[in-house]
Parts: sequence; structure tokens; C-alpha cells
Amino acid sequence: MKPTFLHNLVNSPFEDPVLFIRIMREKRALLFDIGNIAGLDPGNLHKITDVFVSHTHIDHFIGFDTLIRALLRRETPLRIYGPSNITDCVEGKLKGYTWNLIQDYPLNIEVYALDGDRVLQSGFHAEERFLRRDSGIRTFSGVLLQEPLLTVRALQLDHQVPCLAFSIEEEFHINIDKVLLEKMGLPVGPWLSRLKKAIRENMPEETEFTVSGRRYRLGKLSGISKITKGQKIAFVTDVSVTDENIRKITGFVHGSDTLYCEAYFLDKDLDRALQRFHLTAKLAGKIARQAGVRNLVVMHFSPKYRGRADGPEAEAMEEFRSQAS
Repeated sequence: MKPTFLHNLVNSPFEDPVLFIRIMREKRALLFDIGNIAGLDPGNLHKITDVFVSHTHIDHFIGFDTLIRALLRRETPLRIYGPSNITDCVEGKLKGYTWNLIQDYPLNIEVYALDGDRVLQSGFHAEERFLRRDSGIRTFSGVLLQEPLLTVRALQLDHQVPCLAFSIEEEFHINIDKVLLEKMGLPVGPWLSRLKKAIRENMPEETEFTVSGRRYRLGKLSGISKITKGQKIAFVTDVSVTDENIRKITGFVHGSDTLYCEAYFLDKDLDRALQRFHLTAKLAGKIARQAGVRNLVVMHFSPKYRGRADGPEAEAMEEFRSQAS
């Protein structure tokens, strides 16, 4: 089965935590946090349509400038989601530059700020020299972005400042039965992506497709598809060690295929973790184990552990793979 989401960290665990998720067959990508993104080539930068920012500390937001510079001439809007201060931070970034020559550039930036039970939308358009326009408010019920292919949810946590965790879920996965495809004399090709889209959008069975010069109805073609459970990927970073945070995270990431989680301090340095409002590696492993996560990827390590074999990854994985107490 070919996955819909191809995902990887942009940087090493000791550097800025940035998760890049490419959506297969859509020439599109999502970014979770936007610290240093120098490791992404221009081709991948241009695929990014949505950025999800946990909070606006410098190591989670400094890459905004790099991305905007790459996308100035792109017609597809850039959507940015973040905590309550995200719109002010985007506006402040944009005000740091002079924009007198961009009125004919096409880029639109749409910003969605999560504030309690509300999402506040604002826009910054190149043709208006990125003047801020507040454009609406909607109720937040856990979902930031919902499309036929995917849903992105957010969880509001505490890092002394508001900080968001995210999950991206595929409602279901569509596999094509190549044996049945061959029996029907149908070729592999771009039309299969259109077929999957029609199935996801629950289009009428009478919907027609032209394949190799012949017409087929969706009702006849849907038999070559097999529906299976979709992917779920979760991203958690910069979280205070509190019982409430840990309880909320465990429920939020439950059943994830992959959890990307910070492991900033070792358990022996728990006092320091409490002072700096970060999770320990052992807690990351415990959360993943109790949440029934299939794969744990730890990130965002303190530089003090660089080069140590018994560092955060070893501690997190030992706890993750241990038997529940």
C-alpha cells in the first residue's frame, strides 16, 4: 500500500523541529512549524500550501521569511494557522520589509488564529502591499482544516505561552486492485487520481470517466478500489510538564501511525524540564505507549546531550517499548 502522506523532519533532532508532509499525487505539501527550513529545496517550498505553527518562539517561526521570499510570485494562496498571536506576528514580519514594487504579484496570505473557541481569519495580499485585512470569525470545535482527503486538528496546550499540537488524518485510504484493473483492460494513469477524488467526495454513481477513449460510470469502476483505514500523524512540541497537558496529549494522539514528539530533556533533568516548560524523553515515550501509537519519532533535543549514546532517543524508545506498568 502506497501511503498518501510522506513525512519527515527537515532538521536533525538537535535543530529546529520542522515536519514536512508531502501529499502524494497532489504536488502539495504541509509544514508543521517553520523554524530553519534551509534544508528544503525550492521545489519543495513551492509545494507548501498550509503551515501549522505551534507557537512563535524564534526556533519555530524564523523560516517564515524564507518561505515568503520563495512564494511571492505564486498564485496559490499560502494558509498559516497558529495560536492567538499568529496574526500579529505575521503582520510584524511583513512590516519589516518595504513592499512598494509588488502590486502585480499574485501571492495571498491567509492567516487563521486559534483563540479559545474561536478562529479569527485575516488576509495579507501582495497587491495591497500586504496590508492586514481582518475578514471573519468562526467557531472552533477541534478542526482547523477539513477537506475530502484530510483533516487537521489542533489541541491547545501550555508552554507558559499558548502552544498548539496538531494531527493530520486521512479519513480513509483507497487502494486500487491491480488484478481487477488488468482484468477490465484498464490502464494505470492520472485518471485513477480522479477516480479516488470522486470516491472521496461521494459523487453520484452515474458520474462518467473517459478511459482510453471509452466511457465508464463510477458505479462500475468503484469495484476496483478497496477502502482501508487512513493514516494519522501527530506533532507535539514545547509542552509544559503538567498532568493536564499529558492527559490531553495522550487522548489527542491516540492511535497515531506516527507521533513526532519533543524529548528536550532526560528524565534525570526533570527539574530543568519543569523550569523550561518542556517534556522529557521518558514522558514522550510514556505518552506514545499509553496512546497506542505505532511509531514514535522524538525530536527537539537540548544541545547538552549532543553526541551521547544514552541520550533522549534511547531513553524515549526504552520507555515506549516497555510493558505498561
